[in-house]
Amino acid sequence: MTTFDDILRKLQDAKGDVRAQAVITADFALSVQSPQDRDKLTYTLDAAAVLHWFDLPIMTHMLQVDESEARRLLELLCHFPFVESFPLRGKNASNIHDATRFGWRARLAREQPNLWRQLSAQAAEWFAGRDEISSRIEYAYHLLCADPIRGARHLEELDRHWSGSAHPEHRQSLAQALWELETHGLVEGVARLEVLVCAGESRSARGETAQLGDLASRSVALARTLDHPSGLARAWCLHGDVLQSQGKLEGARAAFDEVLTISRRLAEQDPSNAGWQRGLALAIHRTARMASSSGAHKRAAELLSEANQIFERLVEKSPEQVVWKTELEQISKELFAIVSHLQ
Repeated sequence: MTTFDDILRKLQDAKGDVRAQAVITADFALSVQSPQDRDKLTYTLDAAAVLHWFDLPIMTHMLQVDESEARRLLELLCHFPFVESFPLRGKNASNIHDATRFGWRARLAREQPNLWRQLSAQAAEWFAGRDEISSRIEYAYHLLCADPIRGARHLEELDRHWSGSAHPEHRQSLAQALWELETHGLVEGVARLEVLVCAGESRSARGETAQLGDLASRSVALARTLDHPSGLARAWCLHGDVLQSQGKLEGARAAFDEVLTISRRLAEQDPSNAGWQRGLALAIHRTARMASSSGAHKRAAELLSEANQIFERLVEKSPEQVVWKTELEQISKELFAIVSHLQ
Protein backbone atom coordinates (compact mmCIF):
# COMPACT_ATOMS: atom_id res chain seq x y z
CA MET A 1 0.00 0.00 0.00
CA THR A 2 1.20 3.53 -0.76
CA THR A 3 2.49 5.29 2.39
CA PHE A 4 2.22 8.97 3.24
CA ASP A 5 5.98 9.26 2.72
CA ASP A 6 5.55 7.84 -0.80
CA ILE A 7 2.78 10.25 -1.67
CA LEU A 8 4.68 13.24 -0.32
CA ARG A 9 7.82 12.27 -2.24
CA LYS A 10 5.89 11.82 -5.49
CA LEU A 11 4.06 15.10 -5.03
CA GLN A 12 7.35 16.86 -4.41
CA ASP A 13 8.86 15.29 -7.55
CA ALA A 14 5.81 16.44 -9.56
CA LYS A 15 5.98 19.99 -8.23
CA GLY A 16 4.73 22.40 -10.90
CA ASP A 17 2.89 19.69 -12.87
CA VAL A 18 -0.71 20.03 -11.75
CA ARG A 19 -1.93 17.04 -13.78
CA ALA A 20 0.78 14.75 -12.48
CA GLN A 21 0.01 15.83 -8.93
CA ALA A 22 -3.71 15.20 -9.54
CA VAL A 23 -2.96 11.67 -10.74
CA ILE A 24 -0.76 10.97 -7.71
CA THR A 25 -3.54 12.18 -5.41
CA ALA A 26 -6.09 9.99 -7.21
CA ASP A 27 -3.74 7.00 -6.96
CA PHE A 28 -3.46 7.53 -3.23
CA ALA A 29 -7.24 7.90 -2.83
CA LEU A 30 -7.69 4.57 -4.59
CA SER A 31 -4.92 2.85 -2.64
CA VAL A 32 -6.72 3.29 0.68
CA GLN A 33 -9.95 1.70 -0.57
CA SER A 34 -10.95 -1.78 0.52
CA PRO A 35 -9.07 -4.52 -1.38
CA GLN A 36 -12.26 -5.92 -2.90
CA ASP A 37 -13.18 -2.54 -4.45
CA ARG A 38 -9.78 -1.08 -5.29
CA ASP A 39 -9.36 -2.68 -8.74
CA LYS A 40 -13.01 -2.11 -9.66
CA LEU A 41 -12.80 1.55 -8.69
CA THR A 42 -9.58 1.98 -10.64
CA TYR A 43 -11.28 0.58 -13.72
CA THR A 44 -14.29 2.83 -13.06
CA LEU A 45 -11.99 5.85 -12.98
CA ASP A 46 -10.30 4.62 -16.18
CA ALA A 47 -13.70 4.60 -17.90
CA ALA A 48 -14.81 7.93 -16.42
CA ALA A 49 -11.56 9.66 -17.43
CA VAL A 50 -12.07 8.65 -21.06
CA LEU A 51 -15.44 10.44 -21.06
CA HIS A 52 -16.12 14.16 -20.96
CA TRP A 53 -19.07 13.43 -18.65
CA PHE A 54 -20.96 10.40 -17.39
CA ASP A 55 -24.12 9.23 -15.67
CA LEU A 56 -25.52 5.86 -14.59
CA PRO A 57 -26.67 4.62 -18.05
CA ILE A 58 -23.34 5.49 -19.67
CA MET A 59 -21.28 3.93 -16.89
CA THR A 60 -23.42 0.77 -16.92
CA HIS A 61 -22.52 0.45 -20.59
CA MET A 62 -18.86 1.37 -20.09
CA LEU A 63 -18.28 -1.03 -17.18
CA GLN A 64 -20.26 -3.88 -18.76
CA VAL A 65 -21.95 -4.68 -15.43
CA ASP A 66 -25.57 -4.69 -14.28
CA GLU A 67 -27.14 -1.40 -13.24
CA SER A 68 -27.03 -2.09 -9.50
CA GLU A 69 -23.28 -2.73 -9.56
CA ALA A 70 -22.68 0.30 -11.79
CA ARG A 71 -24.70 2.41 -9.36
CA ARG A 72 -22.65 1.16 -6.40
CA LEU A 73 -19.33 1.86 -8.11
CA LEU A 74 -20.51 5.24 -9.34
CA GLU A 75 -21.60 6.25 -5.83
CA LEU A 76 -18.19 5.27 -4.48
CA LEU A 77 -16.41 7.17 -7.27
CA CYS A 78 -18.49 10.30 -6.73
CA HIS A 79 -17.28 10.53 -3.15
CA PHE A 80 -13.81 11.42 -4.40
CA PRO A 81 -13.06 15.18 -4.47
CA PHE A 82 -11.92 15.07 -8.10
CA VAL A 83 -15.45 14.15 -9.27
CA GLU A 84 -17.76 17.09 -10.01
CA SER A 85 -21.43 17.45 -10.89
CA PHE A 86 -22.08 18.27 -14.54
CA PRO A 87 -25.62 19.73 -14.70
CA LEU A 88 -25.27 20.63 -18.39
CA ARG A 89 -25.97 16.95 -19.14
CA GLY A 90 -28.60 16.37 -16.48
CA LYS A 91 -28.99 16.58 -12.73
CA ASN A 92 -27.36 13.16 -12.22
CA ALA A 93 -24.43 13.73 -14.58
CA SER A 94 -20.87 14.09 -13.35
CA ASN A 95 -17.38 14.53 -14.73
CA ILE A 96 -13.79 14.08 -13.61
CA HIS A 97 -12.06 17.39 -12.83
CA ASP A 98 -9.96 18.43 -15.81
CA ALA A 99 -6.57 18.16 -14.09
CA THR A 100 -7.26 14.59 -12.98
CA ARG A 101 -9.02 13.60 -16.21
CA PHE A 102 -6.27 14.90 -18.50
CA GLY A 103 -3.50 13.40 -16.41
CA TRP A 104 -5.20 10.05 -15.81
CA ARG A 105 -6.23 9.66 -19.43
CA ALA A 106 -2.75 10.56 -20.71
CA ARG A 107 -1.21 7.93 -18.46
CA LEU A 108 -3.80 5.38 -19.50
CA ALA A 109 -3.12 6.03 -23.20
CA ARG A 110 0.63 5.85 -22.63
CA GLU A 111 0.86 2.84 -20.31
CA GLN A 112 -2.23 0.82 -21.29
CA PRO A 113 -3.01 1.80 -24.91
CA ASN A 114 -5.12 -1.29 -25.56
CA LEU A 115 -7.36 -0.55 -22.60
CA TRP A 116 -7.59 3.12 -23.61
CA ARG A 117 -8.70 2.17 -27.13
CA GLN A 118 -11.12 -0.43 -25.77
CA LEU A 119 -12.79 2.10 -23.47
CA SER A 120 -12.82 4.68 -26.27
CA ALA A 121 -14.52 2.12 -28.53
CA GLN A 122 -17.16 1.47 -25.87
CA ALA A 123 -17.74 5.21 -25.53
CA ALA A 124 -18.06 5.58 -29.31
CA GLU A 125 -20.52 2.68 -29.33
CA TRP A 126 -22.67 4.46 -26.73
CA PHE A 127 -22.89 7.70 -28.75
CA ALA A 128 -23.21 6.04 -32.18
CA GLY A 129 -26.47 6.70 -33.99
CA ARG A 130 -27.70 9.39 -31.60
CA ASP A 131 -28.96 12.49 -33.41
CA GLU A 132 -28.11 15.18 -30.87
CA ILE A 133 -25.26 17.42 -32.02
CA SER A 134 -23.40 16.83 -28.76
CA SER A 135 -23.62 13.05 -29.25
CA ARG A 136 -22.35 13.29 -32.82
CA ILE A 137 -19.38 15.29 -31.60
CA GLU A 138 -18.68 12.77 -28.83
CA TYR A 139 -18.91 9.90 -31.31
CA ALA A 140 -16.33 11.50 -33.61
CA TYR A 141 -14.07 12.26 -30.65
CA HIS A 142 -14.08 8.74 -29.23
CA LEU A 143 -13.89 7.00 -32.61
CA LEU A 144 -10.68 8.89 -33.42
CA CYS A 145 -9.17 7.44 -30.23
CA ALA A 146 -10.54 3.93 -30.68
CA ASP A 147 -9.88 3.47 -34.40
CA PRO A 148 -7.83 6.36 -35.87
CA ILE A 149 -8.25 5.31 -39.51
CA ARG A 150 -12.01 4.84 -39.31
CA GLY A 151 -12.30 7.90 -37.09
CA ALA A 152 -10.43 10.06 -39.61
CA ARG A 153 -12.68 8.87 -42.41
CA HIS A 154 -15.79 9.59 -40.34
CA LEU A 155 -14.53 13.04 -39.34
CA GLU A 156 -13.81 13.93 -42.95
CA GLU A 157 -17.35 12.92 -43.95
CA LEU A 158 -18.89 14.75 -40.99
CA ASP A 159 -16.90 17.90 -41.67
CA ARG A 160 -17.86 17.79 -45.34
CA HIS A 161 -21.52 17.26 -44.45
CA TRP A 162 -21.51 20.14 -41.95
CA SER A 163 -19.60 22.48 -44.25
CA GLY A 164 -22.03 25.20 -45.23
CA SER A 165 -25.01 23.51 -43.54
CA ALA A 166 -24.28 23.19 -39.82
CA HIS A 167 -24.62 26.11 -37.45
CA PRO A 168 -21.21 27.78 -36.97
CA GLU A 169 -21.34 27.07 -33.24
CA HIS A 170 -21.72 23.35 -33.94
CA ARG A 171 -18.59 23.25 -36.09
CA GLN A 172 -16.82 25.32 -33.45
CA SER A 173 -17.88 22.88 -30.71
CA LEU A 174 -16.62 19.97 -32.81
CA ALA A 175 -13.28 21.65 -33.43
CA GLN A 176 -12.84 22.60 -29.77
CA ALA A 177 -13.56 19.06 -28.58
CA LEU A 178 -11.18 17.53 -31.10
CA TRP A 179 -8.43 20.06 -30.43
CA GLU A 180 -8.13 18.52 -26.98
CA LEU A 181 -6.76 15.39 -28.69
CA GLU A 182 -4.09 17.44 -30.45
CA THR A 183 -3.19 19.39 -27.31
CA HIS A 184 -2.57 16.20 -25.34
CA GLY A 185 -0.89 14.28 -28.16
CA LEU A 186 -3.54 11.57 -28.36
CA VAL A 187 -3.81 11.39 -32.16
CA GLU A 188 -1.31 10.91 -34.95
CA GLY A 189 -1.23 10.16 -38.67
CA VAL A 190 -4.43 10.72 -40.65
CA ALA A 191 -6.44 11.18 -37.46
CA ARG A 192 -4.21 14.08 -36.41
CA LEU A 193 -4.36 15.58 -39.90
CA GLU A 194 -8.16 15.57 -39.85
CA VAL A 195 -8.15 17.20 -36.41
CA LEU A 196 -5.76 19.93 -37.59
CA VAL A 197 -7.75 20.66 -40.75
CA CYS A 198 -11.07 20.60 -38.90
CA ALA A 199 -9.74 23.11 -36.36
CA GLY A 200 -8.26 25.29 -39.08
CA GLU A 201 -11.44 25.36 -41.14
CA SER A 202 -13.51 26.23 -38.06
CA ARG A 203 -11.23 29.08 -37.06
CA SER A 204 -11.06 30.32 -40.64
CA ALA A 205 -14.87 30.46 -40.77
CA ARG A 206 -14.73 32.70 -37.68
CA GLY A 207 -12.50 35.19 -39.49
CA GLU A 208 -9.16 34.06 -38.05
CA THR A 209 -7.67 32.94 -41.38
CA ALA A 210 -4.68 35.28 -41.35
CA GLN A 211 -3.63 33.92 -37.93
CA LEU A 212 -3.47 30.28 -39.04
CA GLY A 213 -0.11 30.27 -40.78
CA ASP A 214 1.57 27.83 -38.39
CA LEU A 215 -1.44 25.49 -38.24
CA ALA A 216 -1.78 25.46 -42.04
CA SER A 217 1.94 24.79 -42.52
CA ARG A 218 1.85 21.92 -40.01
CA SER A 219 -1.17 20.47 -41.78
CA VAL A 220 0.52 20.50 -45.19
CA ALA A 221 3.78 19.10 -43.79
CA LEU A 222 1.95 16.24 -42.08
CA ALA A 223 -0.30 15.56 -45.09
CA ARG A 224 2.72 15.22 -47.37
CA THR A 225 3.94 12.28 -45.29
CA LEU A 226 0.63 10.42 -45.52
CA ASP A 227 -1.24 8.52 -48.22
CA HIS A 228 -4.36 10.62 -47.72
CA PRO A 229 -4.93 12.74 -50.85
CA SER A 230 -8.27 14.25 -49.81
CA GLY A 231 -6.70 15.41 -46.56
CA LEU A 232 -3.74 16.83 -48.45
CA ALA A 233 -6.12 18.76 -50.72
CA ARG A 234 -7.90 20.31 -47.74
CA ALA A 235 -4.60 21.12 -46.04
CA TRP A 236 -3.41 22.91 -49.20
CA CYS A 237 -6.75 24.72 -49.38
CA LEU A 238 -6.37 25.98 -45.82
CA HIS A 239 -2.78 27.02 -46.58
CA GLY A 240 -3.94 28.87 -49.72
CA ASP A 241 -6.66 30.69 -47.79
CA VAL A 242 -4.08 31.81 -45.23
CA LEU A 243 -1.69 33.09 -47.89
CA GLN A 244 -4.48 34.87 -49.73
CA SER A 245 -5.65 36.55 -46.52
CA GLN A 246 -2.06 37.74 -45.99
CA GLY A 247 -1.86 39.19 -49.51
CA LYS A 248 0.61 36.53 -50.72
CA LEU A 249 -1.27 35.89 -53.94
CA GLU A 250 1.38 33.95 -55.86
CA GLY A 251 1.75 31.48 -53.03
CA ALA A 252 -2.04 31.23 -52.73
CA ARG A 253 -2.39 30.47 -56.45
CA ALA A 254 0.22 27.73 -56.19
CA ALA A 255 -1.59 26.21 -53.20
CA PHE A 256 -4.97 26.29 -54.96
CA ASP A 257 -3.37 24.71 -58.04
CA GLU A 258 -2.32 21.82 -55.80
CA VAL A 259 -5.90 21.56 -54.49
CA LEU A 260 -7.29 21.49 -58.02
CA THR A 261 -4.81 18.85 -59.22
CA ILE A 262 -5.58 16.51 -56.33
CA SER A 263 -9.34 17.14 -56.58
CA ARG A 264 -9.38 16.31 -60.29
CA ARG A 265 -7.53 13.08 -59.66
CA LEU A 266 -9.92 12.02 -56.90
CA ALA A 267 -13.00 12.90 -58.97
CA GLU A 268 -11.67 10.96 -61.96
CA GLN A 269 -10.89 7.92 -59.81
CA ASP A 270 -14.45 7.72 -58.52
CA PRO A 271 -17.00 9.70 -60.59
CA SER A 272 -19.81 8.32 -58.42
CA ASN A 273 -18.42 9.91 -55.24
CA ALA A 274 -20.58 13.01 -54.80
CA GLY A 275 -18.30 14.39 -52.09
CA TRP A 276 -15.28 14.34 -54.35
CA GLN A 277 -17.28 15.79 -57.25
CA ARG A 278 -18.39 18.66 -55.02
CA GLY A 279 -14.81 19.06 -53.81
CA LEU A 280 -13.66 19.37 -57.41
CA ALA A 281 -16.34 21.95 -58.20
CA LEU A 282 -15.37 24.02 -55.15
CA ALA A 283 -11.68 23.79 -56.07
CA ILE A 284 -12.48 24.98 -59.60
CA HIS A 285 -14.60 27.79 -58.18
CA ARG A 286 -11.77 28.94 -55.94
CA THR A 287 -9.30 28.88 -58.83
CA ALA A 288 -11.76 30.81 -60.98
CA ARG A 289 -12.01 33.55 -58.39
CA MET A 290 -8.23 33.85 -58.28
CA ALA A 291 -8.14 34.08 -62.08
CA SER A 292 -10.85 36.75 -62.08
CA SER A 293 -9.09 38.83 -59.43
CA SER A 294 -5.94 38.85 -61.57
CA GLY A 295 -7.85 39.99 -64.66
CA ALA A 296 -7.96 36.61 -66.44
CA HIS A 297 -11.72 36.85 -66.98
CA LYS A 298 -11.90 34.47 -69.95
CA ARG A 299 -10.10 31.76 -67.95
CA ALA A 300 -12.37 32.46 -64.98
CA ALA A 301 -15.46 32.06 -67.16
CA GLU A 302 -14.22 28.69 -68.48
CA LEU A 303 -13.60 27.44 -64.96
CA LEU A 304 -16.91 28.70 -63.62
CA SER A 305 -18.72 27.03 -66.49
CA GLU A 306 -17.09 23.71 -65.59
CA ALA A 307 -17.94 24.10 -61.90
CA ASN A 308 -21.49 25.08 -62.82
CA GLN A 309 -21.94 21.91 -64.88
CA ILE A 310 -20.68 19.71 -62.04
CA PHE A 311 -23.07 21.29 -59.56
CA GLU A 312 -25.98 21.00 -61.99
CA ARG A 313 -25.37 17.24 -62.19
CA LEU A 314 -25.08 16.97 -58.42
CA VAL A 315 -28.28 18.91 -57.77
CA GLU A 316 -30.13 16.91 -60.42
CA LYS A 317 -29.19 13.65 -58.66
CA SER A 318 -29.76 14.98 -55.13
CA PRO A 319 -32.32 17.80 -55.22
CA GLU A 320 -32.73 17.57 -51.43
CA GLN A 321 -29.23 18.98 -50.92
CA VAL A 322 -30.06 22.62 -50.14
CA VAL A 323 -26.41 23.61 -49.68
CA TRP A 324 -25.52 22.35 -53.15
CA LYS A 325 -28.35 24.38 -54.64
CA THR A 326 -27.05 27.48 -52.87
CA GLU A 327 -23.53 26.84 -54.15
CA LEU A 328 -24.87 26.32 -57.68
CA GLU A 329 -26.78 29.61 -57.52
CA GLN A 330 -23.66 31.46 -56.36
CA ILE A 331 -21.51 30.05 -59.16
CA SER A 332 -24.22 30.74 -61.76
CA LYS A 333 -24.40 34.38 -60.65
CA GLU A 334 -20.64 34.80 -60.89
CA LEU A 335 -20.57 33.11 -64.30
CA PHE A 336 -23.34 35.37 -65.59
CA ALA A 337 -21.52 38.46 -64.33
CA ILE A 338 -18.23 37.52 -65.96
CA VAL A 339 -19.82 36.51 -69.25
CA SER A 340 -21.71 39.82 -69.31
CA HIS A 341 -18.44 41.65 -68.67
CA LEU A 342 -16.68 39.83 -71.53
CA GLN A 343 -19.47 40.77 -73.93
